[in-house]
Amino acid sequence: MNLFSFASRTERNIQIGIDAQMWAVASLQNHHAMAARTTKALRYFRVGARGLLYCNPRHAFTTPFTVRSEADPCAVVTDIWPEPWVLPFEIETLGNLSKCIGAEEARTRWPFLAARMDRTRNGGVSAAMNITGTTVFVPVEIDPTDWDTICRDLAV
Repeated sequence: MNLFSFASRTERNIQIGIDAQMWAVASLQNHHAMAARTTKALRYFRVGARGLLYCNPRHAFTTPFTVRSEADPCAVVTDIWPEPWVLPFEIETLGNLSKCIGAEEARTRWPFLAARMDRTRNGGVSAAMNITGTTVFVPVEIDPTDWDTICRDLAV
């Protein structure tokens, strides 16, 4: 099964996404990089996929979700978060900010993460989970048992 992870610079932005049952990503200044991000969203991102939010200030995973709509390549969201975000999509959250698990603890609890981090030694959790840059919207393949473990740790 495909798992998509998305990072947030603030807890507040995660809470806003939970409240709105929506997520989106920042626009990139580099037009080629933004085009690559959009292409990946259109190619890989599907309704029913699983997702996970990562809180940069906490260095922790939080809020698993199920994808409820495809990313809209034309929409710019200006009325939900403090800044405009692009490629918005609907989500059904399975958790909230009351539960989080630090990246290092997740590595010990989630074998797929440990294996991915071992392969991407210098990139840390961001590289292992395709959280940032042009790798956003590139899925990480996990087993259903991995998803069960994530939900056991983070769903409410």
